[in-house]
Amino acid sequence: MGAPPYTSKGCANCRKRRIKCDLGEPECARCKKKGILCPGYDPHRNFLYHTIVSRQERNGVALSSRPVAQLVSHLKPLALAPVFNTNAELRTQLFSTYMGVYFAPNNYLNGDDDSWYFLMSRFPNLAGESELFDRSIISLVSVYLGGKTGDANLARHGLELYNSGLKMLAQFIHRNRKPSLDILYATIVFSAYETMHGGGDALRNCFLHVQGVSAVFKQLDLSHCRDKDLVTSLLNRQKCCVTCFGFDPKFQRDVDWACLTLGLNKTPMDKTFDLLRECGALQIELAAIVAHHQAPDRESKCQRLLHRCLALDSGITFDRLELDDYPSLCPRSDLACQPTLLPPDPSMKPYRFPALSNAKIFLLFWIARTVLRRCVYQAEKTLNKCADATRMRQCAGEICRAVAFCMQPSNQMSSGHAVMVATSQASKCYIDCGDRDMFLWCQGVYSILQSHGLDIAGAMSQNDRGLWAMANGEIN
Repeated sequence: MGAPPYTSKGCANCRKRRIKCDLGEPECARCKKKGILCPGYDPHRNFLYHTIVSRQERNGVALSSRPVAQLVSHLKPLALAPVFNTNAELRTQLFSTYMGVYFAPNNYLNGDDDSWYFLMSRFPNLAGESELFDRSIISLVSVYLGGKTGDANLARHGLELYNSGLKMLAQFIHRNRKPSLDILYATIVFSAYETMHGGGDALRNCFLHVQGVSAVFKQLDLSHCRDKDLVTSLLNRQKCCVTCFGFDPKFQRDVDWACLTLGLNKTPMDKTFDLLRECGALQIELAAIVAHHQAPDRESKCQRLLHRCLALDSGITFDRLELDDYPSLCPRSDLACQPTLLPPDPSMKPYRFPALSNAKIFLLFWIARTVLRRCVYQAEKTLNKCADATRMRQCAGEICRAVAFCMQPSNQMSSGHAVMVATSQASKCYIDCGDRDMFLWCQGVYSILQSHGLDIAGAMSQNDRGLWAMANGEIN
């Protein structure tokens, strides 16, 4: 899959007429000459919304109706029509701007690297086939661009579309019909929409949507899907989301872990998700043992669990994933475009990967190893043994070495979700061992992810700060 198609920097009117725009300020010369409203230019473009106004005779009798372009910011209030406005010009303008702003200009992006780009790049071909899918996409695009440009009316329009789309989805669910691909795509978009919002209920809301996507995937026949490559790519994305909540103590017992077993084909990615599922089961079991302080067999159960963790840890290596290419260490100066993403320790060289898909597999593998070593560390502490955090910190350090590559400008947000999940597990490791400097580094990664539109990273940051305060006291 190539990069997003070239988009002219001219105003929407000139682009629609396929003529050259002089980019004049505040209005281009061609719009002035025609006496029409010029919508402006990227990156702070005003978006057009088409309403219907009536032409009237002198006696006030309406003759006919015609569409009139108005600036979104001029609409007071912006009312959503009963039937979704699928105006091609509006949709194209919003969508092309989103693609240019959210995704980095990378000619090598593909479905393996970025399932979200894979889905969004298919939208122009799928638009019009499903009103629900159309609403979900344009609602997300409107809210994202409204937030980026400070256009409150555009963001409100997106929220209205989002709410109406959820009502349509609820009506479908009540009919108890087998979901189609457009239902799957819409639920994934709604889930992504929730990651753009912070606040106290952000994690809970996002979790509920992730559970909904898992339920849809389990009802689909994945072996006979119309667009198998896209669905497989989206399934891997969903498994990453499940993993994010699967290792959070607040949600892990309610997570649908069975989603990680769907569509397994013995690929390196599938092997990694299978390992993550095993680690999740061990972590849940350990939490139950630790919670029962007075159980007479608590120590023996914990000892057996510790042996199982050590046996699993000794039997897994990154080489067993059988990747075509492996990462290599590179000078810190090669990835210094964002110095705060480099490991704080100057002696730690970052990794360079042959492809972004390899980097994601690497992150997921070391998430599993970090969780496993945390289980070992916590089990040893429960047994009042001398718990050594060295191996656990080494695993978290492998995650930190990969972040700078994943978040360089050419990748931008194509690895945002994987980095967020990995950072969450590294952060909890540093909470356990009280490493303040590395914990603050993780907080910095959360901040960068949040600045790129993943507001849920801010909620995860606050959650981790609360865990730090409980374990180590308030941090300044």
